[in-house]
Formats: sequence, structure tokens, C-alpha cells
Amino acid sequence: NAYPEPVIERLLGKGKPTAIHDSSARAYPPLCHPDTRKTLRGRVVRWGMGDGDERILWILGPAAIGKSAVAQTVAEEFKEAGRLGASFFFSRPNQLDDPDWVIPTIVYQLAIQNGEYKRIITKCLVDNISILDKNRSTQFRVLITEPFRTLMTEYPHTVQELLVIILDGLDECKDKGAQCEFIRLINTHSRQVPLRWMICSRPDWHLMTVLSNADFTVTCRREELKICDDEAQWDVQRLLEVEFDKIRQKYRDRLPVDWPSEYQQRRIASIASGHLGFASFILRFIGDEQYHDPDGQLKVCMMFLKDGCTVGPISPLHALDDLYRQVLSDVPADILSTTMRILGLVIVDRHGLDSADDQARFLGLDQVTFCKALQNLHSVVYVPPIEESNTTPLHIYHASFSDFLDDIKRSGEFHLNREAAKYDFALQCLHWIEDNGKK
Repeated sequence: NAYPEPVIERLLGKGKPTAIHDSSARAYPPLCHPDTRKTLRGRVVRWGMGDGDERILWILGPAAIGKSAVAQTVAEEFKEAGRLGASFFFSRPNQLDDPDWVIPTIVYQLAIQNGEYKRIITKCLVDNISILDKNRSTQFRVLITEPFRTLMTEYPHTVQELLVIILDGLDECKDKGAQCEFIRLINTHSRQVPLRWMICSRPDWHLMTVLSNADFTVTCRREELKICDDEAQWDVQRLLEVEFDKIRQKYRDRLPVDWPSEYQQRRIASIASGHLGFASFILRFIGDEQYHDPDGQLKVCMMFLKDGCTVGPISPLHALDDLYRQVLSDVPADILSTTMRILGLVIVDRHGLDSADDQARFLGLDQVTFCKALQNLHSVVYVPPIEESNTTPLHIYHASFSDFLDDIKRSGEFHLNREAAKYDFALQCLHWIEDNGKK
């Protein structure tokens, strides 16, 4: 109590409070409907309450499948139960992607919750005035690990229950090296402090590499969000039913009781194929209050889903399109043409080649080039691990990505010319036949 309150507020100056789960900047965060992801959320909450020995929980899943909705929902549940230590929600579109903001933001939240920890941190900030300008490894050790070790020794009653730290969208941190560094830091220090770490990300190659490294000594529980499992299919149907009912009630003066038709709802559910992100974007477009015309917006969607093209200046999938553009923008310029060739092959030859190795050989690509061209696409394309590459082919997770590539109005510079892809495929077929004939 000898130190002025502004000392602890130095953390806010170096951190980013708008990335915290209950920040006013996140006034309308994605949330799971009470009836969706119930099984997964139940497992996550039980883990956070002390189920199992794993100090790290990793939630993996393709782009826009609903990882942030799960993270936000369980963050609120942990908060209500007094188990949420801190949260940081990365977001490239909202410029919440600087790795240097993470540790100060986490430390500030922990200090607000634990008075003894706050006193230790405040003294540290006074005695070591430059600590917030040190590297992330030093900050993690000095501001998180060492204070908690002191708490466990001198004030054990204040840390009797494990707190959960949530890092959502780690793959959206702008520095891939920093993404891996956070994982290594958590791995190194997690057994020394009474914290559990929940990480949500896409299955990007560099993160998966860190997880599989022999130096990754801490047991990590993994939960994978899949598109085509039975629960995901049911979740989409339930989400559509509930949200359409809300829209119908809101506009009951202009919508009939049987809106939308059973066919329209089934059609959207069928195309969503268990992809909650796809269904959510469609619902958001239909219920957009800027237009106040849900039936008109639904007709635009149905035309879009029927013809696979945009109607007017705005696509009902513009949010998903932005995400797909972001994924492709991360592909290095010198390898992008090879990446597009591979995508063209996957789309044009859906049932021909039996493995990723065959696909690489068919295109005349060595393994290094093939893997490099795909290393940024793990969130939208299933790339089999090396031990399965001779038996399992590449495949695109969701048809909306193929549709995006096909439609130049949506994909722009990333448009995939299907005729050119077919020509390339035919040419490679001739080379393949010729080479095998010689053998």
C-alpha cells in the first residue's frame, strides 16, 4: 500500500486492455449459443476446474469454425466461477496482434485479482523500472513465474485454486516467431506456477511443429473442432432454428410464421456442412439491421448459394472472404504461384490421386517446395502429417473456400482460374503418362 496506484497502471500503458474478454471494445463478441458446443464446453470447463493434470489445453480448428466463440463463452464461465486469471484475444482485423502487449495485459489482470501478487508486482515495477522494456522471456520470468513462486511459499492460501489464462487466436499474432516463443515460455514455466493455459489457434504448421518437438515436455490436452462430425451438424441446425426464430420475432410485422421455408433452412444447413462460422456469417447478413429487410437478404443468400456468385456490391460471405484473403496473404509472394497450382489440382482432381506424395510428384514438385507452398494453409486445407502423406491426399476443409477461389469478385488477386487449372492438370497428365510409359 506504500506505492501509488499509477505504478500498476504502467502495465496498461504497455499492454492492450481492449484485448481482454470483457472489454467494452468487445461489446458484441462471438458467443456459443447455449445449445451449441455443449460437449466441448463441458470438457473445457471441467479441465479449468482441475480435471486432469494437463496444464495446457490447446483448442485447434480450421478458420472461422467458432474457436473464439468457445473461448469467449468459457471465459465468461470461468470468470463467474472465480477461475479466470486473464485473457488476451488476438485479432488482426482489429489490430490486436502485437506480441509485446500480451504479458503486461495478463499481469495487470492477475494483479487486479490477487492483492498479494499486486503488491509483489508493484514493488517489482518500482525497483526495476525498465522491466517492461525487457524481452518477453525476462518479463515472463520476472512478472509471472517468480512472483507466483513467492506466493506459493509465503502466501499459499492466496493460490489454492488454479487460475486459467486464455490466449485466443494465437495464430493471429503478427510475429510467428513470437507465437512459438509464447508456447515455449508456457511449456518451460507452466509447472512452476499455479496457472492453466488455454490456447486457441488454427493448426498452422509452425505451431504444430512446436507441439511435436521433443523439448515440449509438458502434457498438453488437445481438443479439435471438426466441421463434419455429428455434433457440428446438429449445432448448425440448432443455431439456424434459434436465430431465424429471433429474426422472425423481431420482424413479426412483415415476416410470416413459416419464414424461412423448410427448404431454405435445409439448404443453408446442407451447404454449411457443420461449419458454424459459415452459418453465423449467413445469419448475420440476413439479420443486418442496416438493411431491415431479412426476407430480401435471405433471397440474396439463396441466389448466392444457388449460383455461387455475388449479387450487388456486397457478398453475404464478405466476413469469411476477408478471413480467406488474410490466410492467402500470408503466403510468401515467391511461392504463391506454386500454392495456387496445388489448390487448382486439389479442386480439379478431387478423386484421382490417392496421396499428398502423389499430388506433389504429379506437379513435379519436390517435398520441400510442396510443403513450403502449403505451410500457411493448414487452416483451410488438410495437409496430412509426413507419416500419412503417402496414403492420404490434401483436401479443402470447406466448399466455401473453393467457391471463394472460383469467384473473382470475392477473391480478387487470389482468384483461381479454373480453366487454367484444368489445362495445367491435362498437361501434367500427359507428362505423367509419358514418364510412366518410359518406365
